Amino acid sequence: MVDGATPALKRRVNTAHRLTAAARRRTGEDGLSGFTVDEICDEAGISRRTFFNYFASKEDAVLGFTTLWDQQELEERFTAGGDPDEPGISASLLDDYAALLVERWTEVGLTPEHVADLVAATDREPRLFSRLFESIRARERADIDLVRTREGLPEDDVRANVAVQMVSALAGACMGRFLDPDNTDPLHTIMQRRLVAAREVFAATLTGGNR
Repeated sequence: MVDGATPALKRRVNTAHRLTAAARRRTGEDGLSGFTVDEICDEAGISRRTFFNYFASKEDAVLGFTTLWDQQELEERFTAGGDPDEPGISASLLDDYAALLVERWTEVGLTPEHVADLVAATDREPRLFSRLFESIRARERADIDLVRTREGLPEDDVRANVAVQMVSALAGACMGRFLDPDNTDPLHTIMQRRLVAAREVFAATLTGGNR
């Protein structure tokens, strides 16, 4: 959740988390057809009408695709970090994009327990995984456009694609570490370490290594 969130927004976030947790648990246990929206509403202590203010369907509740998450503020802050009038790659691009990913994950309350429940749900209902993958691909395409806008790059400039795909790959590796039961480091610290290591690898490659 972004800093400075109002008490009302925090309550809505907590409600969304409760609904998603209940939907994931029931899906993992019984499959999507094994429970109703009314049942998870009862478990979360809300009305059916309130449920549909957060999610369009049971599937969306399981995947955490809620209308509550408004990325506009985060994305505007990211694009403001570049100078489109000076086309090129800014020095802070990779750090700023990594920070954007971390903020998104923080907003959805990512924890090892949440991920374990999602994995159990997608194992029970493989079609959910397909939809999740489609969402990830769509997000990647949208983020490439964000980078192009921020850096003033033309549509055929592959550097925007490389920046997003490289940081996303690092983020996936970070997630594995973050979700390790023995981990005690916050996600942003793990991400920064990976970025530093990536820069060292590229620098060594460009200069011929330590020979």
